[in-house]
Amino acid sequence: MIRIRNLAVRIGDRVIASVPELDVAAGECVAIVGESGSGKTTTLLATLGLVEGAAVSGEICVGDVDVLTAAPADLLRIRGSRAALVMQSPQAALNPTMRLGTLMRRALARHGVKGGEARSRADEAVAAVLLDPAILRRYPHQVSGGQAQRFAIALALALGAEVILADEPTSALDVTVQAEVVAVLRRLRDERGLAVLFVSHDLALVSTIADRVVVMKEGAVVECGRADAVFTRPSDAYTRELIAAVPRLPGHSGERPGEEET
Repeated sequence: MIRIRNLAVRIGDRVIASVPELDVAAGECVAIVGESGSGKTTTLLATLGLVEGAAVSGEICVGDVDVLTAAPADLLRIRGSRAALVMQSPQAALNPTMRLGTLMRRALARHGVKGGEARSRADEAVAAVLLDPAILRRYPHQVSGGQAQRFAIALALALGAEVILADEPTSALDVTVQAEVVAVLRRLRDERGLAVLFVSHDLALVSTIADRVVVMKEGAVVECGRADAVFTRPSDAYTRELIAAVPRLPGHSGERPGEEET
């Protein structure tokens, strides 16, 4: 569903993100991890052709569309209806003067879905993310952060997206709600075969959803592989530092990423 080859994002002479190879298949979650400024979000935005003020080169395909050479009309076609971006603060992107149902129906209308079909899709989508359809009658300020995040995922489902690009989707949520949002994404990946590209600095959270992990530092990929291998047998010193930084509660006997059971 996503194919990236020799991606380079440059501002002047400086490369701010370089990814030689990255693939995300249907039914798979690939996580990009690293500290702030490592190039995670830049890579994610480049996947939909949303990087501004920088030169982007290489090959980026979403399905059968080459993002870097596609006509504007083709990009509009895949954004939302083929691939959807879920940001870390969805409430900031929702019009506070509109009910959630109106927001969803307007988005559907932009992609040619109107009337009864739009209402039906909206109800089915919110139910799929375990929200009561009554939430569509509320305004953005009347829902919690976790509900707003699940609504953003529901909007992607209503539009028929096959690819979810999630940029730190749980960073503003408490731990319990984080787990709920990740559980929704994991279930949709498994049941609907969604391809998920998940950006996060939270390795403990990533370990619960990712099939494969890409580790970035200062704009470059330093390690990639299956999640269990990266977390239990990291080959790069930077990855080991990230894993060592995952906090544990005093006296907690559970493992953190990178620690094998003894």
